[in-house]
Amino acid sequence: MNSLKKTDQARQDSQSTLEENLLFLRQLPFFSGTPLDTIRLYAYLARRESYTRNDRIVNQGDPCDRMFLIMSGKIAICENHHDNEFCLQTLTADGLNYFGELALLAQFDWFFSARALTDVRLLTITREAFLKVMEKYPERLPDAVSRIVQLRIQRFVDQTHFLLHNIRDEARQEYVFHPQAEDNTE
Repeated sequence: MNSLKKTDQARQDSQSTLEENLLFLRQLPFFSGTPLDTIRLYAYLARRESYTRNDRIVNQGDPCDRMFLIMSGKIAICENHHDNEFCLQTLTADGLNYFGELALLAQFDWFFSARALTDVRLLTITREAFLKVMEKYPERLPDAVSRIVQLRIQRFVDQTHFLLHNIRDEARQEYVFHPQAEDNTE
């Protein structure tokens, strides 16, 4: 009898987690326009991860295999350069709340590191899970790939604007393009 209660509780917990995952995914701009049956499958295949403050989530140079969606907390996206770690971007649950989206499309090594700035709860979708969803709904693959590329381009534009906005004056003077006056000698 006790074993039956544990099984029923595990089923309820599993159903509750699935529903929470589904609600979370449905509210993300990343999944806007994605049909409900597709989001439901992502919610089922997604896994939860937790990290405490200062934990490494990913290490630059390690193989990547999944996308991260921030349910709660704050994460620093960093790059190691000449033995220094530079924070390039801060991600939060209520702002830009995902990273690693390119890992769904291809194998490569992380070109950045991610560190928990606070305690963090994440939902992850692996490349393997993404491919399972696309096997079930192959007609949705072009839209999914297009969405991932568009979001990555927008993130690149935002990061570039942030870096240019925060560039030091001496660097700005050296690298700002100053068109020469037209040479009218013919």
